[in-house]
Amino acid sequence: MGIKQQRIDHNIFRLHPLTFSLMLCLMGIALPSTAYSTETESTHNDNENAADHENGVVQLSTITLYATADDAHQKAKNEMYSKDVSNVYADREEVERYQVSSAGDLFKGLNGVYTGDSRNSGAIDPNIRGIQGEGRVPLTIDGTEQSTSVWMGPSGVANRNYIDPNMVSSILVEKGSSMSSPISGIGGSVQVKTLQVDDIVQAGESFGIELKTDTSTNSIAPNQEGMNYFGQDYRDIPGAYANKFSRGALMAPSLTKTPRIGDGGKDFNFDAAAYRIAIATKQDQFDLLGAYSYRKRGNYYSGKHNSSKYQTDTWQEDARKQTEIEAISGQPSISYLAKYFLPGDEVSNTSSEQESTLLKGTWRISDAQTLNASFMRNELSFGEQVPWMISEAVRGSDGSRLNQYQFPYSQVKQDTWTLNYTLNPDNRWLDLKAGAWLTQNNTSRHQNGDAVYGIGVSWDSVQSDQAWENYTRCHVLHEATNDCSLIPSTPPEKLANDDGRFNVLARALQLTDHKRVGFNLSNTFKLKPNLDFTLSGDYTKEKLDQWDMSEGHPAYEYTWGVGHMGPRSGSRQQWNLNFNFDWRPTSWLSINAGTRYSDYWSFDEKLAKGRLKQDPNWAIQPEITGMLQYYQELLSDDDIKLIRDTAIQQRQEVIDWSKDFMEKHPEVGDILSDYLAVYPTADSIANEAIDALRNEDGYLYSQWSNMSHPNPNDPSIRYVVIPYGGSHKGFAANNPFLNGTINPDEWVENAQGTSKTMPKYIFKNSMSSVIAPDSTVVNKWAEPEKQKNHDWVPYLGITAALSDHARVYVRYNEFVRFPTVFESSLALAGSNKRATGAANAPEHAYNWELGYAHNLKSFSVFDQLDYADIKINYFNNRIENYIDRDYNFNIVQFAEKKMSGIELLTRLDAGKYFGSFGATYRLKQEVCDRDYASYLDPIYNRISECIDGGFPLTFARTSLQPKYSLNFDLGARLFDEKLKLGGRAVYHSEAKNKSESEFGEMGWAFNRAYYWNPILVFDAYMNYQAHPNVRLDFNITNITNQYYIDPMARVSLPAPGRAMTAGVTFKF
Repeated sequence: MGIKQQRIDHNIFRLHPLTFSLMLCLMGIALPSTAYSTETESTHNDNENAADHENGVVQLSTITLYATADDAHQKAKNEMYSKDVSNVYADREEVERYQVSSAGDLFKGLNGVYTGDSRNSGAIDPNIRGIQGEGRVPLTIDGTEQSTSVWMGPSGVANRNYIDPNMVSSILVEKGSSMSSPISGIGGSVQVKTLQVDDIVQAGESFGIELKTDTSTNSIAPNQEGMNYFGQDYRDIPGAYANKFSRGALMAPSLTKTPRIGDGGKDFNFDAAAYRIAIATKQDQFDLLGAYSYRKRGNYYSGKHNSSKYQTDTWQEDARKQTEIEAISGQPSISYLAKYFLPGDEVSNTSSEQESTLLKGTWRISDAQTLNASFMRNELSFGEQVPWMISEAVRGSDGSRLNQYQFPYSQVKQDTWTLNYTLNPDNRWLDLKAGAWLTQNNTSRHQNGDAVYGIGVSWDSVQSDQAWENYTRCHVLHEATNDCSLIPSTPPEKLANDDGRFNVLARALQLTDHKRVGFNLSNTFKLKPNLDFTLSGDYTKEKLDQWDMSEGHPAYEYTWGVGHMGPRSGSRQQWNLNFNFDWRPTSWLSINAGTRYSDYWSFDEKLAKGRLKQDPNWAIQPEITGMLQYYQELLSDDDIKLIRDTAIQQRQEVIDWSKDFMEKHPEVGDILSDYLAVYPTADSIANEAIDALRNEDGYLYSQWSNMSHPNPNDPSIRYVVIPYGGSHKGFAANNPFLNGTINPDEWVENAQGTSKTMPKYIFKNSMSSVIAPDSTVVNKWAEPEKQKNHDWVPYLGITAALSDHARVYVRYNEFVRFPTVFESSLALAGSNKRATGAANAPEHAYNWELGYAHNLKSFSVFDQLDYADIKINYFNNRIENYIDRDYNFNIVQFAEKKMSGIELLTRLDAGKYFGSFGATYRLKQEVCDRDYASYLDPIYNRISECIDGGFPLTFARTSLQPKYSLNFDLGARLFDEKLKLGGRAVYHSEAKNKSESEFGEMGWAFNRAYYWNPILVFDAYMNYQAHPNVRLDFNITNITNQYYIDPMARVSLPAPGRAMTAGVTFKF
């Protein structure tokens, strides 16, 4: 008997999470205590100690053991294999082992962990298991959240976390949501710790100073000649003029530069350099740490080898396809990339400069209480490429080296404050942790799609000095396209620059002010020796205020989208309450279970201000009632008769109206004779009406129309209005081309009295539909309401020890993610600002994981090693109500996103030699929505219900991870561990998505994801402890100088070519 597969309803037979947890608690209390925690509490008091002495127990003197940073890091590394959560960890030594050209390089050695837009943002946008963006994978720095969303024009929104790699002590990445993490997301978490006192103060010492310096090759200072024109009179800039076709965009020779070739990147020219000084003290009652870091890097040079796939014969056509909407066959390609960024050339807008200050302090109030506080300021300037400019520039080129824009730097100023308190007395009822934090993030970017440099414009003109421009273009630039015979060769007198009307404006400027504040509190109760209960809660509130230079000014190209889809101003609040039980009923079995309650609200303050001012751009638009879809149908005899009769009736109506009008207004004369000359008889107009419907084969079909408001009384047209309220829900069931009402493939035998078989329906295409809105709006200036929601989710984990060295575990958990300010705001809904919100329901994840871990030292071949472990983990995750944008730039919620795969970690460490291997194999990563698939292709329904990556123009489409990725590390410790050397290989399979070719053929190719070829990169390092206080460092990245693009790039920038880094660290 076969097994019938059906979709499981998670709400059936589902215990309420709180009920489930309480049941487990009662079971633990009721059952006998057959197992004990490895950390048993001390119940001895002074009297018992005295009794021990009287009974002959010898009291030994106290031996002081010093905990070091290496101990803490090694413990975290061991937990990669001992924790029942799939995780990867990098300590300070590993973070600093290789050069970090971009912040995303911090993830390079963490298998299965990626960052979107690695080379363009100066930040990290974590991607775990294909889940990315908008807080799905929170990145915390010392427990604080500081991510912010930025608008990238046609490329949409990116979630950025700014971090200084020079201040990192460790990185812990948990894959998948977890109840054990202080802050977790629907896709996992990235927990970064900054420098610790133990990183600076050596074991047994009370004071320490560390000075770390390094410099790298493959870097050149950007040419900044054209980066400081803001505020200047544009006529003072040599060769500058205002381009009227681009609404006042400034054009000048100095704005573009010819990239420099890569030979200059072989030397240590100190254009890439960094240093950090840290001072710390560790006393009996307090610790203090202060650190300052500075790092700069110029533009890097790309690699040279294996660039052929990025410059094929079809490069110009591929560049055109990237920016146009039309039918395209085949997989996406960025074969044009190496025609803009030539192999080995300077890659513009990749420089950065960063300085950070860190202050930390810990006060040990007593043996049971500690209070610690920290402050960190991070100031960052970095180059940033305009996403669409590369393909736009290449499509019109001849293949020669192109001049490139060097844009003004994006700038970030970020302050972080933390305060934490712990109370852990000798009391099984009290293990308290409390914390408070605040982050302030201010950014400025020149990235709204408008001209970076421009002059003022009004709605009907450009404020330029025309006489000066004519002179400049004819006699300075010597443009051959202009008629310069009448233009004087001497400079004209400049018009007065009244009120700075000719000054250069930062027309692409975006400003962001983002503040977050958070609190957390937790306590662990040891109910029994084998049962712990943890109660925890946290609260966060954020306020986002964004402003754009284009607001209130005429739109230029992509800037309309910025005003309606980019900037945000809103506030948001969320609090969570967690109950967690850790029960160990036997020596080989442990059960961890709990529940989480979450509550949130958000408010769109920008929308509220627009409504208060009654700004037409922010008015409530009419509700969408349906999709209007025209088609042609083979006419029956009855249809033909009705069309003839209607034409004849309309002729008679014209005659009657004309006679009545001439009788009332005799002065107009005979207005009827001309009409009757054309249609002398009823048959004449009827025959014309019929002949107009005859196709090239001589058959009569209803006429094609694309009017937004069809005439319901016209028998010559055919259309349907598919009910559609803007959310796509229920679209498939209502679609007559899918539910059987109309069969697009139906044919008619003996068509219209002939012996031929003809199609009953003809369709121009499946995307020729228009929206039919209701015309009524009760109150278009209604104040927006807070969006609110809440939910409970459960967690259950079971671990069974198969032996002293092997264990198996299974985890099931659910997680909800409420919409962010961006997602819950109507500003992202384009012109369709309806009375209802954008995303108002939470994403709800259902996650299964099954893992096996084994300490290989149980085998004789490995028993002499320090470490030998293997861990394999299978995951199957599903997120309902997945929030993303649709093809019309509206925020919608798709039915579900599915991910599954296998993760492998293994390590061997023999003391002298060591190595590790990590692999991730993606089984599934797709977004599913039957309604939306039908909406995109309502007639033919060729789009599958489930799509690899995501549907066209969604952000999920660009978060598709490689099918598999591999990391291999190998190293040696020589000469009493004074010399450490090793290397790594990182491999990612090529981007592959069969759905992309299907989209292209149907005309859904616009804004395709950037594709990468297979990537294999080798790096190597060497550290030598030349003196107890001096360490020499050297590393090489991209040894084989490969030309490649990083996975999931949002902007197509090639990665850095080969680079060498030399450094020295002094530690006292």
